This record gives sequence, structure tokens and C-alpha cells, in this order.
Amino acid sequence: MFRLFVLFIFFATPAVYAQVNDIDWINRNAFELKSDSDSGNDDLLFLSKELKGKTVVGLGEASHGTREFYVQKRRIIESLISQYDFKLLSFEFPYSAIAPINLYLQSGQGDLKQLMQPLVLYNTEEIYELFQWIRVYNKTKSPKNKVVLHGFDSEDFWYDALIREMLMAEKLIETHNSIGGKTIVWAHNLHIAKDTTMAKVPGMGSHLKKQFGKKFYVIGFDTYQGSVNVLNSGKFEMHRFEGKENTLSGTFSKAKYEAFFLPFNTKPSPFTGMTGYITNIYSIWQEPTPVPIRPGVDFDGIIFIKNTTASVKLSQ
Repeated sequence: MFRLFVLFIFFATPAVYAQVNDIDWINRNAFELKSDSDSGNDDLLFLSKELKGKTVVGLGEASHGTREFYVQKRRIIESLISQYDFKLLSFEFPYSAIAPINLYLQSGQGDLKQLMQPLVLYNTEEIYELFQWIRVYNKTKSPKNKVVLHGFDSEDFWYDALIREMLMAEKLIETHNSIGGKTIVWAHNLHIAKDTTMAKVPGMGSHLKKQFGKKFYVIGFDTYQGSVNVLNSGKFEMHRFEGKENTLSGTFSKAKYEAFFLPFNTKPSPFTGMTGYITNIYSIWQEPTPVPIRPGVDFDGIIFIKNTTASVKLSQ
């Protein structure tokens, strides 16, 4: 029995030591994030260095129903628009539903709450606040300097998953080139990842990488535990979840910050060349199954929030 115990310690110690080193590196290189835009955005100053020379920035999400993802994305988007001159915000949603909202953002025409009803899981208080902020921003801008909202998805694409990824990328590229300037892309991690590690096939992000090269930058979003909204017969349904310890998400959860941004291309990095697993939650409930990523290959950086809560459905 003693010999078995010694063997266990011998083999387990390197793995434990490696994780301790990983956590130490995270603590030294991560940027702690504030919880809400009401507290200012000085914690987002890292964007200046990370996004230098970038014209298309992808913001992922591990689910379509997490409040904290939406809050942090709102904060980043507000900074990208007001400080870095981004003019196009493109959503993973059909253009037909987004176009009336864009008209509201340009002119104030319509009732935003009514216009958002078709957005399903995106019909939330958090995204409503973002759209209202853009509307106020646009009021003071000339037509060519207003922020444009665009939807790059279409139900016509859904007959084939691979074709859908390619067509979403083509539509986004066409709109980006037509409007000019800089573009923000809002999509699920699986769609926006730059390589094929997660989905095993070329996603939209892979096509965008081919088009934009080093000018394309992607931030993935991850969590470890909490609650989330999914769809059940077209209605919001909340579920609780907890991540697995032997994953990247599990390692991130041991860092000193509750919420942080971690750049993956800081050298030297213990994550270079490795494959790890992060949380993934689909729009229709099933127990979360971690999906693989290669840090620095699929995402240039990641925003991790240890404890997250379900998004808040927009009240009428």
C-alpha cells in the first residue's frame, strides 16, 4: 500500500506543479475586469496594445444566455466605438430581424423593445442597454460616422452547417468592405474561433482569418459555474451548471481574479502549443460538454468569469 502511495505522489506531483505554474503565470499576466460599465472602463486599457492594427475584432461567448458575457461585451463594444473608431457591429442573427433595429439606431424610428422581440435569446435587458447606448451615441454623429448594426446570419443558410459558416463569413466580409472602417463581430465561440480545434471543421472565424489575416483578432469568453438561459419551445429556460476541474476553465477558476482578460500571445506562455478545454453551452439545453481550444491559435485572448448568471429577459 505504501509503495502505491509513493507511486501516486511521484506521478501526480508533476501535474500539480505544472498547474501551480500555470496559475502563477495567469495571475501575473491577467488583467482584472470590473463588473459593470457604470464603474468606468480604465480596466480595458489593455485593448490599446492588443488591438493595434486590427480592423475586425471578434467577441465570442460560451453561451447565448449569460448576463456577465453580455455586460463585458457591452463594455468592450462601447470602448471600441468611442475610443477606437469601430463603426460596424455585426451580430450572429438574421439580417431581417436586425435591420429594423439598425433603423432605430440611425433615426430613432420605432419602439426598441418591440423591435427586439424577434431576437429570441438576445432579447435581453443587457443588449437593450447596449442598443440604447448606441442610439444616444449616434444622435451626435454625422451619417457617415454613425454606428451601423448588421446581422450576418440567415435562415437560408441553415440547411448545411458547413455552408452556413462560409456564407456568414462572406456576408460579413461584404458588409465590412461596403461600409469601410472597423468591424466588431458578436458570435458564439464555436463560430468565431480562428481555427478548427473546437468544431473540427472550418468555422466562420477560420474564413475571416483567411480574409483579414493578422488584422483579425478574437477574444473568447469562458466561465466555470453558475446559471444560464437556454431555449425550450421558444421560451427562456434557466439551468444551473458546473464546470469540470481538469480543464482550462478549471485552471482559470483558481486564479486570484473573479473576472479577467488573459492574452494568449504573451511570451513565454505555458499555454503555447497545448490543447485545453473550456465550457460550451448550446442554445437548447444539454449538460455542458467542454470543447477543445488551442490558446493563441483559436483565440488571441480570453475573458474568463468564474461565476456567471443567466441573462435577464427584456421586460415589455
